[in-house]
Amino acid sequence: MHLGLDIKADPKKAIAHSVMESTKILKSRNNDGKAVHADSTMHSRRLHQAANSFHWRMLQHLIVLAAIVAVFIFGSGSTVSKLSTEKALDIAKPQLHERDYDAKSCYKTCSIEIVESIPQNLTFNGFIPRTTTDAWLDLLNNAHSSISIAAYKSSLRGKHVFGNESQRYSSEGEAIYKAIKNAGINRKLSLRMVENGLSKDKGDNEDGKSLHKQGALVRRGLNMKKVFGSGTMHSKFIIADNRDFYVGSANLDWRSLNQKMELGVFVTNCPCLAGEMSTIFDSYWHGANVNNIDQFSEILRQQPPAMYNRHTPLIMQYAGVRTEVYLASSPKPIETPSRTWDLDAVVHEISRAKKFINVHVMDYIPMFVYAKQKRFWPVIDNALRAAILRGVDVKLLVAALHYPEISLKFIKSLELLTGTVNNATFEARVFKVPTSVDAQMVMRRERRTHNKFMVTENAVIIGTSNWSGDYFESKGTGIAIVIKQGTQEKQQPFVTTMQRIFIRDWDSAYTHSLNEYISECIEARTGSFCEAEKDRSLLAH
Repeated sequence: MHLGLDIKADPKKAIAHSVMESTKILKSRNNDGKAVHADSTMHSRRLHQAANSFHWRMLQHLIVLAAIVAVFIFGSGSTVSKLSTEKALDIAKPQLHERDYDAKSCYKTCSIEIVESIPQNLTFNGFIPRTTTDAWLDLLNNAHSSISIAAYKSSLRGKHVFGNESQRYSSEGEAIYKAIKNAGINRKLSLRMVENGLSKDKGDNEDGKSLHKQGALVRRGLNMKKVFGSGTMHSKFIIADNRDFYVGSANLDWRSLNQKMELGVFVTNCPCLAGEMSTIFDSYWHGANVNNIDQFSEILRQQPPAMYNRHTPLIMQYAGVRTEVYLASSPKPIETPSRTWDLDAVVHEISRAKKFINVHVMDYIPMFVYAKQKRFWPVIDNALRAAILRGVDVKLLVAALHYPEISLKFIKSLELLTGTVNNATFEARVFKVPTSVDAQMVMRRERRTHNKFMVTENAVIIGTSNWSGDYFESKGTGIAIVIKQGTQEKQQPFVTTMQRIFIRDWDSAYTHSLNEYISECIEARTGSFCEAEKDRSLLAH
């Protein structure tokens, strides 16, 4: 923000100028309120946005005013003045993407497309969306100025894990790697990457480091454990030009492109949502350089508030139908002001469902399972039980990959509610991706469903978090996009399409009843039907 005068030269005049500007903002707020009131159809939404804008602009002037007062009191040569004028003025600068768009234009231009990864050699009866690989290549190759990548891991070339044996499987990951490299080196775009600061498995961060070393991008590692004592950087999204982005379950990993079930959305021509995503990315980017909670909190105080949330979603069109959209995130300690917590979004839509709730998620475990002391976490489980008991039809599709002896017992307890009251119905199935003996030697446990989405009769949530307490409340980062449409069938083309995808998976040859899976895998350990144990040689050292 430019004050139009020299603070050090004339601090008194600078103070008067800042006070005058603050007064103008107060007056404009009153005028904004009158204008908002005149449009009754958008009253609550615009009032909220006007309030957000007012608070942010006032915060800028208060920061600047504090800096000026420091100069006036302590003198221009003091340490305080340097911190106050240089750092505080930098804090007061708005993000470039903060106000370069408006909701009216986004209503006309924003487009959302479902994209999906399906493991090699799987066939389905039903709708198959565009591939994740194709969407990513489109996003990367058509970017004009900047690309921002948030990744749990960057393992696009299989050679880091399995050597040359994996090359016949990782060609799609190689194509993404080359597209990123080309964008940064040959096309001279500005590329930034934030990924999880601590590797879990062998090769997790190798391609991010490689691209950074070659000068294709600037990479930072976000170490949530160092700052908060627990958690991982588990978000997965790519932004281009602050206009287009992908968000979904797919990691920046070759296995997420053709060996796992993954689902996300490709959003284009939508600076309103891309700007929100860029704000989230900025908090990761700057957070990667801090050492404690207080420093991270200072970064968040510099961020503009969320423009769109559960109470004031962005209004856009999908197939000509009015659609409400917003982004939600985790964990709460690093949310920017007004951002909806993704756990709140999930519980809210479960509690509002009247007809059905269909969930496809890799892990469903109502516990903190990765904590030193495992403990019960009933938040989502309680919401689902309440839905079942009020007569909502609930279906749950899981991978049963991690801690199946624990998770399947919880799921079985939900199944026991069927038929108790109000026509309560719950059914769960395990989705098992078959793997040939040849491929098993290369990809133990890697071919599986990794999806993280929920569909109700009028809402869809597509996220990056598995359903256990560790992902929502243990300082791990996560993003979800929430998409809502009307209650009539003709008013919900996006919801209907997502429901078709869920039923396609549910009715496929790759699902098994809970009783069958418990019998064959937990009790009998029958051959390749069960998930293989983790290959310890693949762990990071």
